[in-house]
Amino acid sequence: MDPSQQYPVRAISRLKLTILLLAISIIPPAFVVTMVVSHKPPPEPRLVVKVTQDLIVHAPRNSPTSPRILPCIIVENPTAETWRNIAVSLNKEFFYYHSSTLESSQSFTVPLEFFVTKGGNVAFQPGSETVRQVTVFAQIPSGARGVRELFFDRDGQAAVETENP
Repeated sequence: MDPSQQYPVRAISRLKLTILLLAISIIPPAFVVTMVVSHKPPPEPRLVVKVTQDLIVHAPRNSPTSPRILPCIIVENPTAETWRNIAVSLNKEFFYYHSSTLESSQSFTVPLEFFVTKGGNVAFQPGSETVRQVTVFAQIPSGARGVRELFFDRDGQAAVETENP
């Protein structure tokens, strides 16, 4: 018996092979694009926070007898929740991380010169720069990150704020 007749050879035509390769290369990326476009992530929870600008008397640890008056940001938690991992950004360029938790109705004060860029090599200069925007990020009890973005006018008064940061 001839070996070629013993096992029939099944072949795929060039047209079917081309269609198969196109389907394999187009369908998965199309599925990913569809998922990205149609399934937007839920917005971050809006943080209820009170932010004010003020002046404080600050005595550095290395010279407690030489206090200075410094402009600062006061961040207050007016909610009944405890916040963790709090970060504050000024003008989307300068950052401060508050390492301890912030209980209900508590606040913390940060002198503006304590805000630095992400690299940590440039500090905010209160004399030459103004606070236009303050963004507060905090981990709320649900584990989600709450965000609030506030805008200030030249006089340091709260101006317009955005709904979705």
